[in-house]
Amino acid sequence: MRLYAFPVMIILFVLYILYLAFIKKDLKNNLKSTVYPGLFFIGVWVLLYYVFLS
Repeated sequence: MRLYAFPVMIILFVLYILYLAFIKKDLKNNLKSTVYPGLFFIGVWVLLYYVFLS
């Protein structure tokens, strides 16, 4: 179950980014508050999964 949490979170993040880009049309204003921290979070989790699962 734990292995499925990360891909689901990535899918939800991508859907939220698409929502900001196409429906709210406010992606540029949310780059520093949403997109960059989200990408950092994903990067840290990818690193942790790589270290602990390899």
